[in-house]
Amino acid sequence: MNEKDQKTIKRIYWVLFAVLTLAVLPLWYLGRYDVIGLDDFGFGTITHIAWKYTHSLKHVFIAACAQVKYMFYVKQATYSSIFLMGFFPGVWNEKYYYIVPFILTVTMIGAVTAIVHVIIADCVGVKDHYLSGIINILLVFLIVQTIPFPLEAFFWFNGSLHYVFMHSMMLFEAAVILHGVNSEKKSVRICTVAGAVLLGAIVGGGNLITGLQACILIFFHVIWLIIGRRRSGNKNLIFLIPELVTVAGYMVNILAPGNHQRMGVETQMNPIKAIIMSFYWGGAHGISWISPMMITVMVVAAVISVIIVKRSEKRFLHPLILLVISICVFAAMFTPTFYATSEDAPSRVKNAIYLSEVLIIFINIINDAGYVYKNASGTKPGITAFWKDLFELMTSRIIPVVLTGIAVVMLIFVFSEDKNTYTSISAVRSITNGEAERYYDQMKERAALYNDPEIKDVTINALSDDAKPYLLFKEDVGNKDGEEGYWQNVSLREYYEKNSITVIREGSE
Repeated sequence: MNEKDQKTIKRIYWVLFAVLTLAVLPLWYLGRYDVIGLDDFGFGTITHIAWKYTHSLKHVFIAACAQVKYMFYVKQATYSSIFLMGFFPGVWNEKYYYIVPFILTVTMIGAVTAIVHVIIADCVGVKDHYLSGIINILLVFLIVQTIPFPLEAFFWFNGSLHYVFMHSMMLFEAAVILHGVNSEKKSVRICTVAGAVLLGAIVGGGNLITGLQACILIFFHVIWLIIGRRRSGNKNLIFLIPELVTVAGYMVNILAPGNHQRMGVETQMNPIKAIIMSFYWGGAHGISWISPMMITVMVVAAVISVIIVKRSEKRFLHPLILLVISICVFAAMFTPTFYATSEDAPSRVKNAIYLSEVLIIFINIINDAGYVYKNASGTKPGITAFWKDLFELMTSRIIPVVLTGIAVVMLIFVFSEDKNTYTSISAVRSITNGEAERYYDQMKERAALYNDPEIKDVTINALSDDAKPYLLFKEDVGNKDGEEGYWQNVSLREYYEKNSITVIREGSE
């Protein structure tokens, strides 16, 4: 690129940065209407009661540890998730729940940014803040706007923490390890090992889907270290330490007595069938998630990747090898659910899988671009000339292509027929039409009854139909066993120490 194009790229980066910031602001603003719900009550009861009666952080910590121990033996051993679930903002005061969307979006954006930066700067070996920044912003924008179930990704603390948040921790761990492996500075390598050990302990104790993916990636990384020992010697073997921590944590996770207790009430699937179903449904969901916005973003990423890989001195993996690895890693994310419950992954799991799909596609694009550019030889002059001409054309037309791609993304975003298709537009819609405020006011009325110590038998009104915003509402409280939302009734009674909670619905006696 010439100097003029570089200045234009810089301007594009800052415009996109402003657009991304404006796009997430409605999500953060919508947080003022977000309230505690769903599993928050179940996993926050013991810590909430500890804080309510002692106002001691020490006792809250002890309560969280006690819950981890209890769940280890009776249900599941996802120790890091369960521990953090007891510390959701509403535990201290319900009014603090508004920061949940900020915590969850910033964590995910930070994780995607970290892994994209490391892939380009360390793995590809090209440090270009603005080119890599444009790719990163487009990928983040795509994920935030099109994640399949945004309520469970950004507005429900426990549902997101156990999956999207923990998946983000895995991305952070991978980014830290890859940065350390590619660094020659001893201080950087020591710090990255220490950071990766902490992250590995968290990831190993998170959800089983992310843990399995981490173990598969570690397996491939070990093979890579073995193959690369001739060039790098034994210096990178130190990074096996955090990876062993991750695997050890995952083994504790899957071998816990609670898993056997829980699986006793589930219908398990034959392991071979579970693997086959994983590939089938991985393909089905993977294809269904490919949208016009994703295609446009990936085309722009491909054009920028061509510019980047031309400056790289790194080696690239054969596209078919990477494709096979990618398909296996992606499909494996469906396997734990099929094996344990004989069912497709629930919605909150699909959020983490979708996040992986976007990053896997990008990784394949930049690797394939680098492989084609580095391995085009003179043995097939016609093919070589074609690739050289194509690369040169994309390089010379980078500004028009990038601007056109961004314009198409914005048109798709703004003129969507379904106003709930894209997360930020859905948030703006709920804020402007008042449904978010109506939802919050009605939930606030309930909270006043829940928090009244004189009322032990609570009667609440069902939410009105115009107070169910897409990004905040999942299901209402149920009255009796077998009715949708009854499990919330049980959790609410325990959380607020009530004898009963009765929901009055329109038309009911």
